[in-house]
Order: sequence, then structure tokens, then C-alpha cells
Amino acid sequence: MKASRSRPKMWSAPWASTWPEARVRITRFPSLTESQFLGCTAAFVDSLFGELNAALLALRRLEHAPKGSAFAHEMALDTHRYGALIVLDRWAALVHAFGPHLQLSHSQSIIDSGPERVQAAENILGRVNQLLDAAEHYDTSLVEACALAFRSLETTFAEERAAASRHASLGPMLPEESKEARRVFLEDLAAR
Repeated sequence: MKASRSRPKMWSAPWASTWPEARVRITRFPSLTESQFLGCTAAFVDSLFGELNAALLALRRLEHAPKGSAFAHEMALDTHRYGALIVLDRWAALVHAFGPHLQLSHSQSIIDSGPERVQAAENILGRVNQLLDAAEHYDTSLVEACALAFRSLETTFAEERAAASRHASLGPMLPEESKEARRVFLEDLAAR
């Protein structure tokens, strides 16, 4: 297959997507320090809750409307609700790649319970998506049910959020390696 300017060359690879850009670049690092991991944790928390807040905002704009009546808002809702699943998938890849080799001085359960938390969040979002897909109207009870489900994820990832906040409290004293890891992982999380 020949690569063109608009379409990159496909690679034969053992992962689900054969496009090279779809891989999580941060997992190519030989290892992560605790500071780098916490930078990635902050990127994860910010990205996940950014996607969920954007999905809820789009859903609130659709409130009381029948399905198909506000295409732009429905596309925004779909983009962000599936974006949240992508963020979870990439977080799971990071925890899987580096978790067995990291010992955090605080919040070790972020790593130890990471796969279970991701699975619980995927289950919640899967139910939200089923509910949204089955609905004919975006009535108030549907919007509030989704909002409640999204808030429940704040509880699911409260420890990650607290660790990221503690780490960010260093402010200008944050190590450069943490900022760089956060930047790389943010790019991984934003890639579609």
C-alpha cells in the first residue's frame, strides 16, 4: 500500500489500530518516575472531566428536544461521550505499562486499583451510552440521570484527582520532567 499525503502508510501491528498515531506515545518511555506519573495523572483527570463536562453541556442544550432536532449539539455530545471512553482507554494503557514498576510514596492504590476503576467507569459510561442511544427525546430525567452518572465518576477517580492536586500544589517548583510527561500524555489523550 502506498502512503499519500492525506493518508499515512498503514503498519501491520499486533494492537487494535494499525495507524501509528493511535498508539499511546508515553508508553514508549523506558520508565516513569513518580513525578512523571503524577503529571500524567493530572492530564488524565483534567481530560476525563473536561470530556464529561463538555458532554453534559451539550446534553443540557439538547434538553426537551427530540432526537435528531439539533444535529450540531448531538454531534458534540457524541464526540465528548466517546472521547471520555478514549481517555479511559489510554489511562488504562498507561497504568498497565508502568504500574507494575512504580511504587508511589502516596496513593499507591491509584496503580493497584487502576484497572478496576477504569472498568467501573467504562461500565457506567456504557450504560449512559445505552440510555442515550435508546432515548427518543432528551427529557429532563434523561439529562439528570446522565449528570448523576458523570458525577459518580468524580467519586470513582477522587484519589487520582487528589493526588494530581497535591502534586500541582508544588506550582513553580514542579519538576520539568513532570511537566513534560503531562504534555506528552495530554497529546496522547487528545489524539483521535
